[in-house]
Amino acid sequence: MRKMHFVRVSSLWLLILLVVVSIPLGAVSSQTAQESAVVAAVYYDSQDQLNSIGSKYDVWAVHADQGYVEVLLRPEQQVALAKAGFRVEVLREIPATAQALLDPRYYYYDNYVSNSNSRYLTTWLQTINAAHPDLTELVDVGNAWQADHAGYHRDMWVLRVTNEDPMYGPIESKPAFFLYATIHAREVATPELVIRYINFLLDGYDGLGGYGVDADVTWLVNHNVAYFMVMANPDGHVQNELNTSAYRRKNMDNDDGCSSPSSWGVDLNRNHSFLWGCCGGSSSYACDETYRGPSAGSEPETQAFQNYFATIMPDQNGPNGDNEIPPAAPDDARGLFISLHSYSDVVLWPWYLPGYPQPPNVTQLQAIGRKFADFNGYNPSGTIGYTVDGATDYWTYGKFGIASFTIEVGSSSGTCGGFFPSYDCLDGYGTRDFWAENRPVFLYSHKIARSPYTTVYGPDTLSPSISDPGEGEAIVTLTATIQDQRYGSDPLKPVMGAEYFIGEPGLDGLGVAMSPTDGAWGGTMEAVNATIDTSALEPGAYYVLVHGKNGDGKWGPFSAAWLNVGATQPTVHVGDIVMGYKLVSGRYRIGADVPVFDQNGVAVVGASVTVEWTLPNSKTKIQTALTSATGKASFRIVGRTSGTYTVAVTDVTATGYDYDPAQNFETSEELVIP
Repeated sequence: MRKMHFVRVSSLWLLILLVVVSIPLGAVSSQTAQESAVVAAVYYDSQDQLNSIGSKYDVWAVHADQGYVEVLLRPEQQVALAKAGFRVEVLREIPATAQALLDPRYYYYDNYVSNSNSRYLTTWLQTINAAHPDLTELVDVGNAWQADHAGYHRDMWVLRVTNEDPMYGPIESKPAFFLYATIHAREVATPELVIRYINFLLDGYDGLGGYGVDADVTWLVNHNVAYFMVMANPDGHVQNELNTSAYRRKNMDNDDGCSSPSSWGVDLNRNHSFLWGCCGGSSSYACDETYRGPSAGSEPETQAFQNYFATIMPDQNGPNGDNEIPPAAPDDARGLFISLHSYSDVVLWPWYLPGYPQPPNVTQLQAIGRKFADFNGYNPSGTIGYTVDGATDYWTYGKFGIASFTIEVGSSSGTCGGFFPSYDCLDGYGTRDFWAENRPVFLYSHKIARSPYTTVYGPDTLSPSISDPGEGEAIVTLTATIQDQRYGSDPLKPVMGAEYFIGEPGLDGLGVAMSPTDGAWGGTMEAVNATIDTSALEPGAYYVLVHGKNGDGKWGPFSAAWLNVGATQPTVHVGDIVMGYKLVSGRYRIGADVPVFDQNGVAVVGASVTVEWTLPNSKTKIQTALTSATGKASFRIVGRTSGTYTVAVTDVTATGYDYDPAQNFETSEELVIP
């Protein structure tokens, strides 16, 4: 497939000309003509009242235990609800004059709005695609609304990640995981999580992952395929970059009859063609925040996603019409889809539609959703609490049978709550660590994509490990822990078997059997082992994939460990570590360069270096980076305070080399900022 690229306009004068001439008034007026609004508590007495509120108003959070919802209201909406008999209590005001740029640590979509950290998603996608030509494909799947309506041209991008070598099979036959974000433009934490998972797969992120470094990541990239739509509503996201007080949720469609610039647009998560407008879960009034559009799939953003998705995912429960509930997808159906949203810390799955039967695969969807909650600690409620129709995950499941989910990230209050949480909450510098919470969900989804409806019932494989062979020995020992892990009080199944494969995942039950270390199966957690004779293997690095089964015969997902076969390898070691800092906008930008050399003192390119930072408050942070063409791995952090910052090398890996710490010039360095 041909690589897709675009040219980014960077001339300041051309940018000014585009703003003045090409963009209609409506494209920029959400920040210049923002109406005053309030966030209010609206109390309800019944499910019907809650559904009525949810179908028309901009609901931010449901507090079912207290009988109210948080809603963003314009003055006329506040009056209308009060006249209808609802109790409305103002929680806070959002003045029309309030304006604030989005924190530039977040990625902006393009350079229409200047980001002081030069973080532009389109540039990042182009860069990472160019850096991994055999593993990535960047595809322009269509345009956002303004591009075709005399406005600023923004493309809709999907990044595909898989090894394109034919030895790993046709890409269209690989199990697929699709991660999708920012259909609601103001949910700015969600694309950051997608970006982190892409980095995790390719180069590693925060000391974990990395193709060719992490055995799990490597087999997944080789044998599975992942698709990423990082920002599904780019026009809307740009409005929030300009002004977070706009709370722009919808796209920028301004020709459907709404005369209020801050309220025009279509809610793209009510616009999908399956069960569009079916059930009172959206609005036909163009100014409402849940406006579903003039027709099913009317918006170019929706069409771009749906058309592309249909080319990469097989229909496993159809064919069925857009208003027809499909039969159940088969147990061996492939693929998994996650749509990321904010906020409420809940895991959702199709669907909540009063008057319609539940999805035929609802039991399996619930099992997967509750498994996600076991990883991230969110509430597996399955529903947001009120009726929604035309949603993305309804369409992906309803038309294709794909196991589909929505994850709402973040709480309703505090520095890590709301639509614009502190950036520090993404990586654990705040009171939350959104990435650490959801990384295991993404990894698990990627693993079970080959058969999610059955694999979810199997146990997990933890900490597979392979011993180093002795001098001249060909026998190694493989160990792992097989454990059934479930959410809350969900019943656990006994572990009744385990097996392994070398080099590629095989069919369930056809691998090499492993033994329980204690001599008997039957616990919900079993240590297992096996010996591997490597004498028949060619020298090289192999991943060994392990999984277990329960008493019902259900096999769980694979986890992998590296098996290195061959003669003694040359070594690498660490040279002199160099640290420095500069003060920018009240924060310290701190860097450390770690050089890596071989036993002959020659710089080694492509070595993976892992370091642990210790901050002045004694908190630690793990990072991993690859050495550049000069043999140096560069690490960067941002510090809030002066004091002592320490970086310590914890591991170095390089293909074809052994790490010899005894040869290190040094393994740690301190930087004192007065």
